Amino acid sequence: MTTSTLKSHLFALVAIICLAAFTSCETDEDIGYSLAGPNGITWYGDFGATIRHDIPLQSEITFISGRDSNYGSGRETTYYWNTYDVCSTEPFDWWIENGILYMDYRDYTLRIYDYYVGNRTFSGRMENGFEFYMYLDRRW
Repeated sequence: MTTSTLKSHLFALVAIICLAAFTSCETDEDIGYSLAGPNGITWYGDFGATIRHDIPLQSEITFISGRDSNYGSGRETTYYWNTYDVCSTEPFDWWIENGILYMDYRDYTLRIYDYYVGNRTFSGRMENGFEFYMYLDRRW
């Protein structure tokens, strides 16, 4: 075996080990716990809500865990962007299944893909393509 062949095999082995080491092993329950915590977590920001003529609203979304941490209930309160008065409050049920976050409001079910729950941020992409960013701290 030549030196260059040995280096190629060694490089391939290192690449495979790195790929395996950095693959996420978070379960739906782990992600749900980060999203809702043991007693509920409230996230603030632009969740894509609008009112007539596409006037944007700010959202306050609270996730509360159920018996297991990969599902629960919650509520979304929307605020007018210019006065910050309450526009509406809607309850929902939520669950995570196969890496998709579902939020079931009375009239429809919202699917969220490619989401990320970090230390102080929650972001993702809705099924209509809207990308949102929510924060633990109210920024309005």
